[in-house]
Amino acid sequence: MDKKPRLGTDPLSWIGDSRKKKGKQSKQKLQSKPKETPSVKKGLKPGYSRATLIIKDQYLEKLKALAYWERKDIKEVINEALEKYLKGKKIKPLRKEVS
Repeated sequence: MDKKPRLGTDPLSWIGDSRKKKGKQSKQKLQSKPKETPSVKKGLKPGYSRATLIIKDQYLEKLKALAYWERKDIKEVINEALEKYLKGKKIKPLRKEVS
């Protein structure tokens, strides 16, 4: 009777040296990784940013009422108000700090 080696005699043959694979994968991930969107821009249309502002309660109530009666979003009303306020103003751009 010839004994043939059974397939799969080494129960741990599926375990390999993962150190070699890890280095290659991490380099590939770094190269192919797209730029991450900053959290202030996630879920927004291009050209928009998310910001938190502190305003007087009376202004907020007026903005909400105006937006309701004009059937607009609050952000639309604020954008229109800021556009009118900033129109024609000469504003120097901020300098970017070198770190």
